[in-house]
Amino acid sequence: MEWLKELLKNAGVEKADELESKISKELPKYFKPAKEFNDLKEELNVVKGEKKTLEDDKKKIEDEYDNFKKGSISQADYEAKKKEIEENSKSEIAKVRLESKIDLAINNAKAKNVKSVRANLDMDKIKLDGDKLLGFDDQIEALKKSDSYLFEIDKVVNKGVDGASNQRKNDDANITDNDLDNLSDEEYFALQEKNNK
Repeated sequence: MEWLKELLKNAGVEKADELESKISKELPKYFKPAKEFNDLKEELNVVKGEKKTLEDDKKKIEDEYDNFKKGSISQADYEAKKKEIEENSKSEIAKVRLESKIDLAINNAKAKNVKSVRANLDMDKIKLDGDKLLGFDDQIEALKKSDSYLFEIDKVVNKGVDGASNQRKNDDANITDNDLDNLSDEEYFALQEKNNK
């Protein structure tokens, strides 16, 4: 948890390393990682959606049963309507599960706005096979390339503090900022040209 250590040092806390170590041990007891939280949140959304669908369908079946008891529909009609409601219920629950999985996957892809990313996906090509989304990964990767502004980008931070140097990789060796400072202009431009090829 380097970020915590950095915060503690910036706040002027003495023994920041020791304190960060203690916090790192205690923190998991009280907080859940964001991914785990998001997974649980999506699971809860699925359960709520399924519950609502089942409650609505139960009410519809009860209404049809009342009609059957009153004699306004035959037993065959009641059975047919009941079967139709149950089929619609299964379809609706599958839709809720798929939509929830898609939202979670979009969120895990570090989308800035789930609705914006969802609007750019061909939903007809995405299917749920057990817990796996089929047809999603290819679309999201293509979208990251074509519309990268929709996603959070991992930024590389050049710290350069406390004498730490930024390592730059080249084909021959690792070159630090100090090494670059000591190059002549000709050597520097030759190195840049070589790295750009």
